[in-house]
Amino acid sequence: MKPVSHKPFQYQKPFEILSFQIDPSGKLRWASLADLLQEVAWKHADSREFGQVLFDKGYMWVLSRFDIQVHAMPFWGETIHIETAGRGINKLFALREFRVTDSSGTVLATAMSAWLLLDIKTRRPQRPSLVLPSELFETEPSDYSVPDKVPFPDQPQFGKIFTVNHSDLDMNNHVNNVSYIRWIEDFCLEKGFYFDRIGINYLNEALLGENIEILFSLDAQEMLVYGRSGDRDIFTSWVEKHYM
Repeated sequence: MKPVSHKPFQYQKPFEILSFQIDPSGKLRWASLADLLQEVAWKHADSREFGQVLFDKGYMWVLSRFDIQVHAMPFWGETIHIETAGRGINKLFALREFRVTDSSGTVLATAMSAWLLLDIKTRRPQRPSLVLPSELFETEPSDYSVPDKVPFPDQPQFGKIFTVNHSDLDMNNHVNNVSYIRWIEDFCLEKGFYFDRIGINYLNEALLGENIEILFSLDAQEMLVYGRSGDRDIFTSWVEKHYM
């Protein structure tokens, strides 16, 4: 992820960390953080009529790549502020940056994401420049890049199986991007691997009832986590070890 720039953010929203969002240590869960980032992205899009308005016209935004760096997870009861902004268009990707701060303005987390605009019926990508406000998304981004492509692990080990349940589905009737992060979070915690950065590429849509096989490779500093269903690659991700 490139260093945070000095360009202003375009939208912000405060959140109180609630009891159902925390882990046993009282800190915000990774999946809960991703939920909040997604909510702010939607609120920003809806406020400028490229959220619900596009959905009603038969289009949807699909997250393709996500890179999240956490410096300090907030605790239960804290109030955080999440800022976001469009950071240009790169081919078919619309780029969006996030910044999370505490009540004193200290940066807790940063993130960069790449989104695809799909036709709901055909699932074919559309050019985001046709629908996005040019003042929010420059057509030739110069300071920002698409989050990295995550490689498949070499000689991976079998990890476990996750089954896609009804609770994983969003309003578009496909698996919410946060479910993948929750699977990765749960798997890493089972392995005793605590992390402070995650990069994920969403490759193919997981379907209700599918069993997602988790494969992984591990070294001292990072873990590659790969999800597949039969011969379909569902996601690739890497997580970077947190030194406590």
